[in-house]
Amino acid sequence: MLNSRLPFTLGGAFCVWAVRTGEFVSSFASKYPAVRVAAALTLSTSLAVSTAFPAGAEPRNPSDTEIAQATTEAGQAEGRVSSLVSEVSSSDAEISQLEMEMGGLRESVNKALVDYHDVETSAEQAREGVKRARANLDKTQAEIEEAQKVLDEISRSEYRRQGGNNRGVSELAGAEASEDALDRQTFKRVNAEKQRETVEKLDKLRTEQANEESRLREARNIAEDREQIAKEKKDEAEARIEDASKQLDQNIRKRAELVAERDRAQRELDKARGTVSALESDRKEYQDYIKAEEERKKAEEAAKAAEAVKQKALEEQRAKEAAAKKAREEAEAAQKAQAEAEAKKAADEKAEAEKKAAAAKKAEAQKRLEAAEKAAEAAKAKVESEAEKADEAKQAQETSEDKSTEAAAALIEASQPDHTSLEGNGGGNAIQNPEGTQASGNEAVDSVQVETNESVSEQASETVTDGSRSSQIETVIARAMSQLGVPYAWGGGNANGPTRGIRDGGVADSYGDYNKVGFDCSGLVVYAFAGVGIALPHYTGYQYQRGTKVAPANMQRGDLIFYGPNAEQHVAIYLGDGQMIEAPQSGSTVQVSPVRWSGMSPYVVRMI
Repeated sequence: MLNSRLPFTLGGAFCVWAVRTGEFVSSFASKYPAVRVAAALTLSTSLAVSTAFPAGAEPRNPSDTEIAQATTEAGQAEGRVSSLVSEVSSSDAEISQLEMEMGGLRESVNKALVDYHDVETSAEQAREGVKRARANLDKTQAEIEEAQKVLDEISRSEYRRQGGNNRGVSELAGAEASEDALDRQTFKRVNAEKQRETVEKLDKLRTEQANEESRLREARNIAEDREQIAKEKKDEAEARIEDASKQLDQNIRKRAELVAERDRAQRELDKARGTVSALESDRKEYQDYIKAEEERKKAEEAAKAAEAVKQKALEEQRAKEAAAKKAREEAEAAQKAQAEAEAKKAADEKAEAEKKAAAAKKAEAQKRLEAAEKAAEAAKAKVESEAEKADEAKQAQETSEDKSTEAAAALIEASQPDHTSLEGNGGGNAIQNPEGTQASGNEAVDSVQVETNESVSEQASETVTDGSRSSQIETVIARAMSQLGVPYAWGGGNANGPTRGIRDGGVADSYGDYNKVGFDCSGLVVYAFAGVGIALPHYTGYQYQRGTKVAPANMQRGDLIFYGPNAEQHVAIYLGDGQMIEAPQSGSTVQVSPVRWSGMSPYVVRMI
């Protein structure tokens, strides 16, 4: 009969130390000779192996044919998936190219709209020139009528002079007659000079009148021609948008079909791979089971042989432990009594010393605490006062900066037309095309001054309170980042924020861009830079002509990144660390994206 203190039972039953076999064996080795430790190790191995595979049904052993067939099916599925992935990648590249072209087409419509509004402004300039010239003509006509009256009066005066002087020849004799003749000659000469001057003035006025009428006709023709060109460009761009939208729709459907087929094949591949994995797992489990059974039987036989040895060793060990324990307890009792007496004396002396030191330390600490509390209160009051003043100053500065930003944006917005409107803008808008302010050669038109984005920028920048470059760059980026998540709306966005988009009859309409309030790529840039007093046109190609061109490798935070050979496809604002903010395309929102180097324009543009 085993001692009840042993933490296990024999006969193959579970052991308390099954989980910590190593600890038991280590303890056993410290108490028994090497020959007995070997037996103990054999026993522990037997018991550990017996728990690896609990009693039950023998695992299934799949055949080599089953595994080979499953592997073949997985290889075939993987080959199909690779082919489909290649096709999808090709389609993705084609769609990406189409989307860039779509961006170019949308921006070409933005260009047509900008040009149309510029022509409208030019036409209004010409119409204002017509009004001024008409006023000049009216003034000239009044001068002609007045000169004609003068000429008529001269003629009547000459007639009266001649007709009212019918005295006889005898009456004309003598000095009086000579004097009268001299007066008549002088009168005729003066009248003739007045008449000549008046006739010359009339001729000059009539010539000027004819020239002004010609200039007015020319101005009207220029304005009408420009309007017609802008409308033709708009019609052409809309037709191209419609064609590209249909092509993009076809490719999107094709891509969806390819992705669906790829996903289906991937599922088949996963299933086939799972079958192979399951069969191989079954085979391994069966092999492990057979090996474990063999080891378990060997361990059980060794355990039976070691059981008798262990029993005897344990009985001997019990006797030795009892004698050692008794001797140890007696020695410990004597040592404990002596140690307790010495410890009590030392503890009493130490406690008294510590008590005196603690009292002195407490008194000193109390003094320092009181002084520190007073100093802290004074410092707190000072800090609170200074913080309050600093907060007020900061708040005032931020309010001033916000107001100046709003004022700059409002001034710019007031100078710009309703971008998506094709109705007459009524004039008063700034010319957006950087090259759209050349003299027309028509005096009447050129005499009417019109604003440009450059002149508006000069006025708006004067309202910006913080002129540091870094601060302005952060203002631009903060305005752009404040619009994260705002929907894409083709043609949307002005200096004051998001606006309603225009419709294309295709993809944009399917996403509802025409009925959304948001931004397109160039509209987001218009909004962001308006806050620092920079007025930009709502077209990427014209934005590319502003600022300073910089190599893309040297781009800095706040620079504009353009896409397309002539920046006619897309624009984004560089944030740094390889990130940019953009309004990508229909169906998306304003978002932060990794910088795309493919298709980038030759330069980035630094506006600040």
